[in-house]
Amino acid sequence: MTEPMENVGLRKTDQGWEFTSEHALEDFVWHHLYDLLQVSPFQRQLSVMGEICDILALTEDRQLVIIELKNAGYRHVIQQLTRYYSNLLSERPFSDAIDYEKPVRLIAIAPSFHRHNYIDRQYSRLSFEFIEAKVKRSEQFYLELISDDTDSPIAKAVLPYQEPEIDNQYEDLPAPPDLLLEWLGGCSATEQQAFLRTRAQILRFDPRIREIVGTKSIQYGTGKAKLCAEVYFSKLLQRPILFLWLTLPTSWKASGKAARAGRLRLWLQNGELTHVGHVVKGLGKMRLEEEWNAIPKEQWPRRALVYNMSHRSHTPVAVTGYVRLALGIESSADYLEFCVSTALQKWLEKL
Repeated sequence: MTEPMENVGLRKTDQGWEFTSEHALEDFVWHHLYDLLQVSPFQRQLSVMGEICDILALTEDRQLVIIELKNAGYRHVIQQLTRYYSNLLSERPFSDAIDYEKPVRLIAIAPSFHRHNYIDRQYSRLSFEFIEAKVKRSEQFYLELISDDTDSPIAKAVLPYQEPEIDNQYEDLPAPPDLLLEWLGGCSATEQQAFLRTRAQILRFDPRIREIVGTKSIQYGTGKAKLCAEVYFSKLLQRPILFLWLTLPTSWKASGKAARAGRLRLWLQNGELTHVGHVVKGLGKMRLEEEWNAIPKEQWPRRALVYNMSHRSHTPVAVTGYVRLALGIESSADYLEFCVSTALQKWLEKL
């Protein structure tokens, strides 16, 4: 069984709409595989002999289906699927679940196919299915799969996509960068508004604060050495992650010692701040405890997780405890707004 998915990330192009990444396309197809292709999801991103298969699926009678997905046309998809086929038949993993005596279905899913794909398929000894994946929009966004055998839709599925709404309360600010809007497409409406409110709070605080757009992140401050906030995109989660430069969780207010500050990752749930953790760079390796519990223990970084307030911890700390111990307040009606405000004051002190 796969977990129900939340929003999917889409972006507008000159030709229409597409998934923000191959990972986003794969995520959606994996979660809706039976409805789309009438096969059951079995393994995802499986490594066999050094090659990683996007999706392995099974029919009701244990027939193996190998699926490769592309978010753009790719000339070598036949060669890729051929290698996966060879590796799996050589190694024969999961032989208790897969009937290797049955012919293997090889499926490529992409928005379009190059003429080289058709030439390669024509002269291959194996049989390949080409399925075009199109993002369509009417009253809703939906994914349409078209088989090249029939040249007509074989399946449709509604895409849970929420276009970010920029209302007039932000008219005094520069328009959000296209990159931020693209990232927010994978969030719920509540999460989108939390990010947009936070952006407005930051940019309105001081006219010297700049919005510095990179390829992987959007930073806020007067330069790389004087930042107050950063939005970083997680490919795994397909959503933006917020960071603030704040007092470290290890610096307790009651200790009387000078507080040390650093880059803190914020965990939001339904637009509300729940946890924080010290992450020096990138996205770090911290996870919520329930996320670790969903992972087999043999895949943990060590036998027992490290629980503390430093950057070496495997889990973040609850924001309620953090603001009480590190920031010296008992509670807040809006922890996100309070932490952003505190980060802005700390940024101002550094100037």
